Amino acid sequence: MKNILYSILIIIVMVASCQPPEVGYISDNIHALEDTIAVPRGVFKVGAAPAIEGSTYPLKWEITSITDAQGNPTNDLFDEYELLTWKSAFNADTDTTLALVEEKLELGNYPTIMINEVSGQLAFTQASKFVTNNNIYKVNVKASNVRGERQLDDFVIVKLDDFLPVEFPTEMRSRLQLGKGGGAYDIAYTSTIMNDFDDGVPSVLDGTHPYITVTKVSEEPALGIKVKMIIADSYDKPLNPEKIVFYPSGSTYLQNYHDNSIDTEVDATGSTFSLPAPPFPQYSRSYTGTSSYLMYYLTTDDAFTVDTEAFEADNGPKDWTPYIDPDTGEIRNRAYIRWGIKINDSGTWEIKMKIPYTKMKE
Repeated sequence: MKNILYSILIIIVMVASCQPPEVGYISDNIHALEDTIAVPRGVFKVGAAPAIEGSTYPLKWEITSITDAQGNPTNDLFDEYELLTWKSAFNADTDTTLALVEEKLELGNYPTIMINEVSGQLAFTQASKFVTNNNIYKVNVKASNVRGERQLDDFVIVKLDDFLPVEFPTEMRSRLQLGKGGGAYDIAYTSTIMNDFDDGVPSVLDGTHPYITVTKVSEEPALGIKVKMIIADSYDKPLNPEKIVFYPSGSTYLQNYHDNSIDTEVDATGSTFSLPAPPFPQYSRSYTGTSSYLMYYLTTDDAFTVDTEAFEADNGPKDWTPYIDPDTGEIRNRAYIRWGIKINDSGTWEIKMKIPYTKMKE
């Protein structure tokens, strides 16, 4: 009897040893790192990769469905629109002809939302500009690997914010400088726009700010972008672009809008920069991060005279003696011009800085 039992036990062990071991692992706690992703309409954005909590690589990700805030199925984020998109950013040093730039562009139909099948990252395209039915969407996804799959409903909430044709990522300055001789300058007056939350932004965009304005003047080109930069005195008289120079920095110069244009057109009132598709600007010679949107210029020292009467009316009496050129008897001065905008929309734009307390020299 014992021999029979031993034989049965041996057979059971042998059968068990023939069963393949479990392969891989898929967690029940896979989750997004962002419960809600805020997406500005019309701007390309990529979300963070989800937390897979030890699940075996590789995982395959797919969007299974999308609902509105009330749970109603919708295709709003799947609907496709024609977009002209950059495959890589414009580079002024290498993209020297329109043909070279066009190699970086791709015209195609795109949905608002896409998912990276490998990383699980959600990407949002400029097509979001055309989504107007709702602001809140719930995204359901599925993750799978060799071990199995997990259906992840309400994986993330997408909040579509208003389309921002213009962003103000860093501080702008329209500044009058007073020369002391020997290349030294003091600050006489500065008008600033700090960021998107500056109280002056609405007046910049509607053209009523006293010194800095950014306005759209035409819907054409429909896919590309043109930007005319005008520098004027405080009475809105445009300065000839010949009087506007790059800001020197050692043996080179600081980044500027001329580095962000394929075909720069110059007339008596300003310089017009162009790219075949927004955003503008894209190329940063000197800085990274939000500072990559800083663009610098100066004016020559013979561009303006200082409106001392207007200055003292607003700011009180001032001793101008240290700034008077002994050879001409005039106040030495120049404008310090620092832009800090990002234009996301196509069409033709006018960006203007009026330099405080100046009159154009005749």
